[in-house]
Amino acid sequence: MEDVIDTNTPTKVDWYDSHCFLELTMQKLVRLQRYGEETSMLAIDASNLLDESIRDRRAKWRTLAHRKYGISVEQVSMFLTSDNIVITFFEHSGADVLKPILTRLNSPQTIIRSSNDPSMLVQAVIDVVVDMSVPINKAVDEMFGELESAVLSNPTITQSKQLYVLRSGLTLLMDNIIATGGLVRTLIDHRAVLNMAPSNTDSTGSSASPSPQNANTSVHISATTQVYLQDVQDHITALQNSTHNSIRSAENLTSLIFNTIAASQNESVRQLTLVSSFFLPLTFLTGYFGMNFDPMPVVNEHSDMFFWLIAGPVMLVTAALLVSARMIRLGPLSWKWRRRLQSLGRRKQD
Repeated sequence: MEDVIDTNTPTKVDWYDSHCFLELTMQKLVRLQRYGEETSMLAIDASNLLDESIRDRRAKWRTLAHRKYGISVEQVSMFLTSDNIVITFFEHSGADVLKPILTRLNSPQTIIRSSNDPSMLVQAVIDVVVDMSVPINKAVDEMFGELESAVLSNPTITQSKQLYVLRSGLTLLMDNIIATGGLVRTLIDHRAVLNMAPSNTDSTGSSASPSPQNANTSVHISATTQVYLQDVQDHITALQNSTHNSIRSAENLTSLIFNTIAASQNESVRQLTLVSSFFLPLTFLTGYFGMNFDPMPVVNEHSDMFFWLIAGPVMLVTAALLVSARMIRLGPLSWKWRRRLQSLGRRKQD
């Protein structure tokens, strides 16, 4: 009961003599809305409005896009008893999870009803909890498309901040998905747990703490449930791969932003260097002729002809050096285009 009340309990499975306790994390996509100075979260299906304060919600949701999307993190607790009773505890989204399950239970053709298996009900809850994370990846793909177009057209530092927020939310999503995958694998391997020896006792005769390695439990996970749990495991693996690719794309896009901005700054510095190199001889001559020498015929005769006789050839030599350096740098490219033009001319003659 302490683990149920504490909403920060990590994902786990505990096996006891008469029941099994499961703790997992549910993540779903939410739409952020602004109300004055506070940000509220509205679920995509518009069914739940979380009324917690921002300070209390920091550990329970993560922003994906500023004032647009976020990830809601909730705890789901389940008890599966040996007398075929399933008890579930949700923070906010119990109706969202149980609604599709009740729809399946109302149909006599579904296996969850025809099998009369409580472990299949546990599998159904885990399946819906995992499926609630699927819209997150779809929203991430949409945001990546918008950010990628903006970065390729006009990269800015603000976009890097948005990518950091997005990558932070994806990291939280990945961590919780991996933990849920471990829980599902534990349930799939429950058949091996049943074949193990009973729990060991210490020197005082009391039983050791229950764990999947030494628990002697009467809770049964059917073979049919294990088959369907393998399908849930496939969904988790797909989510992991998609989330990992999204995190890597965010990192690559962030690197592209900084590389593009750095290249643009380098080009600006290069142009300023060319301008400075062009006017450097003029600056030297201006400083020289601005000195107070006596006698200095050019100054005394109030004529600037001598200045231009020196500055003209110097500027021509400087411009020739700059142009020749650029031609040398573009030489291989010019030769390549020259060969292409020659090949096009021969094609026209043919």
